Amino acid sequence: MFFKKYLFGDTAVYFIETPVEGFEGKTTVGFAAYPKEVEIDPKKIKIDSLVQAAFTGDEALVDYSLGVSMRNRDSSLVKVVRQTEFMGGTLNTYLTDGKGNEYVHRLRYDHATGVFTVNMRYENRTKRERILEALPSLSLGGISAPASGTTAGLKLHRMTSAWSRECRLKTDDFAHMGLEMSWARYGVKSEKWFQLGSMPNRGYYPFGAIEDPESGIIWAAEQEAPFSWQAEVYEEKESCSLSCGLADYETGHWRKKIPAGGSFTTENARFVVTRGGIDRACNALVREADRRLSVPESEESMPVLYNEYCATWGNPSAEKVEKQLAAVAPLGVKYFVIDCGWYRPEDKGWNNAVGDWYLNQTLFPDLRATVQKIREKGMKAGIWFEFEVTGRDSEAFRFEDVHLHRGGAVITSKNRRFLDLRNRDVSDYLNEKLLRFLREYGFEYLKIDYNDSYGVGCDGAESVGEGGRKVAEESLLWLDKIKETVRDIVIENCSSGGSRIEPLRMGKVSMCSFSDAHECPEIPLVAANVSRVVPARQMQVWAVIRRNEEDARTIYSLCAAMMGRICLSGEINPRKKEKYALIRAGLDFYESVKEIVRRGEFSIDCDVTSYREPVGRQIYTKDYRGKRLVIVHRFKGGQPFTCGNAGYKLVSAYTDMAYSCENGELSFPEGEEFRGGAFLLEREDGE
Repeated sequence: MFFKKYLFGDTAVYFIETPVEGFEGKTTVGFAAYPKEVEIDPKKIKIDSLVQAAFTGDEALVDYSLGVSMRNRDSSLVKVVRQTEFMGGTLNTYLTDGKGNEYVHRLRYDHATGVFTVNMRYENRTKRERILEALPSLSLGGISAPASGTTAGLKLHRMTSAWSRECRLKTDDFAHMGLEMSWARYGVKSEKWFQLGSMPNRGYYPFGAIEDPESGIIWAAEQEAPFSWQAEVYEEKESCSLSCGLADYETGHWRKKIPAGGSFTTENARFVVTRGGIDRACNALVREADRRLSVPESEESMPVLYNEYCATWGNPSAEKVEKQLAAVAPLGVKYFVIDCGWYRPEDKGWNNAVGDWYLNQTLFPDLRATVQKIREKGMKAGIWFEFEVTGRDSEAFRFEDVHLHRGGAVITSKNRRFLDLRNRDVSDYLNEKLLRFLREYGFEYLKIDYNDSYGVGCDGAESVGEGGRKVAEESLLWLDKIKETVRDIVIENCSSGGSRIEPLRMGKVSMCSFSDAHECPEIPLVAANVSRVVPARQMQVWAVIRRNEEDARTIYSLCAAMMGRICLSGEINPRKKEKYALIRAGLDFYESVKEIVRRGEFSIDCDVTSYREPVGRQIYTKDYRGKRLVIVHRFKGGQPFTCGNAGYKLVSAYTDMAYSCENGELSFPEGEEFRGGAFLLEREDGE
């Protein structure tokens, strides 16, 4: 029997050949990972195949699994041909089913973060066409509680996402999900979560983690997911597997023909095995994402930006921009973004006019001059586009042949249609309307919005799922074209707020619009949640200022935005000197803690249940090199609470909250509601 153990940092990974129950003489090879100090008996561990490919016509190996899971079809019966280990933490495992279906399991380890990156490559050596219906990027098996050797007591962490409520942590125990072994060890249990379409952070973020509370071990994984994806906890017998990847045929209507001699490689998944809870695991994944980033030089200092949307609500103009510039330039803002509406027809609204991209000459009679004024104030000029769609009020909307179809009919979602980015005419059109526009007017910042999804997929491929995947692939290539057109351009990923936050797209942009919860009381709650999956220097959090708002509201907003990148918006009036000074003080405090924001490890302590009517408080903490940033938000209820920081001393604060600090413990008395504060502390021993 094949057995290999490899040590990567604090993690041991295992490749274990095991018999397939019910099939005499048949074996397969599984993949497991545990903290290196945990003893694993390869004879006792229950594990299924690390290759979970499914092809049209495959037989299921397990009773009653059809319609429940596409795992463990007969294509999963594989053997290891060889393994190749490279310096730097890369391990390739070559496998075959002996019938010409061959696979390469690619595993890479990041020593700085403890995070593994894995994908799967299928190579068709059968001398005939094969039709793939499933191929997860990751199948991590053999997961059980070390004390019992079963899944009893395990918990599953996921992140639910919806518009203005992105990435909220959801934790369920295996027992209540029905993921317990039956008395006769019979049947399979499966818990799937997924998203269909071109808004991958809708319903769920592509993430999952299994935790054993008794030992503290947590297996956490996320996946690159530009299109429909799925994750699954599969339990059979005493242990379970965690898999993730492209949505399969039963979930996402995905089939792909692989010709003889052809191949298919999945997107990457990443996982970490650690102890210390969900925030510890998420910190590792976020640090690894941050290490992979390559952004323009202007991004390295995490400059504050201003977006005029919450001042004009889709009705910008050269005159308004000039007034806003005068207000925000003294605050040290480095990017000024002109949002939607610059193309608005005289007789139509901005939302449904996307697609034609005719500059409104009444609003901007000389756009070059406007861009030049932004530059003269020491800022990069930004512009908003939603270039992948057309709106009902545009001329382009009527040309059905350039749009996506499904079942021969053009896909229409209320007021939007979706351009077929595979179409040469579409490419030529966007070269003119988008790329030439950016060059001609000198924009150095592009906000890419995307406000609907084309759903399960489209025509033009072997399956609607594959059609949709190919279009998403083209969408990502446009990011490369944009960066080739404008050197060092700053790209913001927006999609009804955060609906296209996912690791692959985020690796190609500078920032994301984390949410559309611009002025909502829940903005600090959403910001904290998104920080679990997006590096702080990419997470753009809006602080919307209103002319007559109370100082408490200004502080509340700015403190929430300090969890990531501050994006100012709204009505900033330098003539209101006290308010202006309050904003300036907040930005100065942010400047003093930027390094902690960017590089620190976070922890989140929150007792809020309802986001729309929040009651309670949230304590968001970041630590970096002996310094600690504590961001506190109190909601309804006004109950007293404390935040212990033993061994630390308070250095500075930005707040209007009543508080005291003794021996590092921050105490907040009963009373005030909807207040925020940011506190900088340092270790007393200076370490």
